[in-house]
Amino acid sequence: MLCFTGALLGALACGPQDSSTLEADETGEVSQALSAPTLLEAVPGDGQVTLKWTAGPTGTQGYQVRFRVGDGSWAYRGAGTNTTYAVTGLSNGTRYEFRVRIKGSTAETTSTYSNGLYATPTADECSGSSVRHITVTGAGTKDGLTAQSAGTLAHLNAFIQAVGPGGLVCIHGGTYGTGTTVSQGGALGAPVTIKGVEGRPVFQSTFEASTRAKTGPVAFTVKASNLVFHNLEFRHVGTCFSFKAVSPVAHVTLSQFRAENVATCVDVERSSTTAFTDLTIRNAMILQFTRGGIFLASGTNQSLVEDVYIDMEPDQIGGQGSDYPVGIALYDTTNRVTLRRATVMNVTGMQTGYTQGDGIDGESSASDVVLEDSYFRGNEDGCVDTKVRNMLIRTTVAAECKRNFRLWQSATPGPRVESSSSYQPRDGHFFMHTGTTTAKDVAVYSSNAAKLVAYDCSSSSPCTFNAEGLRGTLLDSSKLNATGTVTGNTLVYGQAVTIPPVPNPTSFTP
Repeated sequence: MLCFTGALLGALACGPQDSSTLEADETGEVSQALSAPTLLEAVPGDGQVTLKWTAGPTGTQGYQVRFRVGDGSWAYRGAGTNTTYAVTGLSNGTRYEFRVRIKGSTAETTSTYSNGLYATPTADECSGSSVRHITVTGAGTKDGLTAQSAGTLAHLNAFIQAVGPGGLVCIHGGTYGTGTTVSQGGALGAPVTIKGVEGRPVFQSTFEASTRAKTGPVAFTVKASNLVFHNLEFRHVGTCFSFKAVSPVAHVTLSQFRAENVATCVDVERSSTTAFTDLTIRNAMILQFTRGGIFLASGTNQSLVEDVYIDMEPDQIGGQGSDYPVGIALYDTTNRVTLRRATVMNVTGMQTGYTQGDGIDGESSASDVVLEDSYFRGNEDGCVDTKVRNMLIRTTVAAECKRNFRLWQSATPGPRVESSSSYQPRDGHFFMHTGTTTAKDVAVYSSNAAKLVAYDCSSSSPCTFNAEGLRGTLLDSSKLNATGTVTGNTLVYGQAVTIPPVPNPTSFTP
């Protein structure tokens, strides 16, 4: 477990935080109440844990670390004058508690102990015959057998072949370039894992989202199946992971990655003939993009996207992305996809004419999609804008978009909403263009002039909106404008509205 200090995170995940009691150290000396440093990180390694803390005041003479197992006796180490220290000689698999203090020659120059953090040392998994190592510049013979003879990214495909199905390629921390094509993979049920270690390796180029460019340098072009990419970071690249229609792949997992200042982070190229099967994306944070967070296209199928946080942060990139940006796209014949615990916010595109920017954009050629337990907020046009056939949207929150749920009944059966909530849209909680939809067990909350439904219909293209179970609040009864039947209506009018806070389902901090 890697533990970080934070106001909430520390209290929940890092154990006891109270360190105000003055205690004797191993020599019996009692310290005075000089302000303690804050212990920031406890990073486990093989038989050791590396600590990092805030610096003491000018004149600090040194630091002292103490650690223990459970409620046992404390052990002490002098940590010198730096603000990092590796506690070595620990037992792998044993959970330790760590604290640090300023240690001077007198009571007046010695502080109380810091907050406590916990960490469990683990054996180095990057060892053995089925492992290869990569560093930025390589080392020694560059055969990759150890970190001391690491290869470079140019050796990646050779190393994937060398470790074989179920093997591991460890990419050590550092800053890497772009332009790597992965053409080798593992086997069904035994993928090769490409994993960032010793921190998180960063793949970086010169792309700037403020230019609104839709393309740029590609970090990884994936042309092989049975792969896992884990614990990587991307900055200033056009695309993090590119999947080309000429090279359909299957059974690829992208997990625990962070991206910032990109065009499109995950981009499956559009095609009417290609299928990508079993693509999993989980625990991902994507910030400051111009074109999109995740584009699923061609025949992406039997795939899962879960625990993702996507925020354009337009104020950080000049106010908007490209003309038609999308948080998550479902294009072409994408089918049998589950989207779960996705947070998608602030997708902002063209500002003239009809403004653009959707949290989700789905075409009628896509089908059989489930969106659940998710949160969309502040997107310029639709929070969820979908024509997808047989799409179920449930237990999802949409807030502060122009139209929160845009349900195009272009195909039968079309998208439907159940057990979901809508807050403060600028125009309508729902949108319809044609056909019939029935929303079930939905809550709508608005204190502005937003209508229940914004219609774009005609006598030749009529719309019918039904609701079974409707609760919440609208400004007044004139905003309840369903054209069909409404049953189980417990709406009240003119109430104040509080939008639920933004969830972050990832292990990263925005």
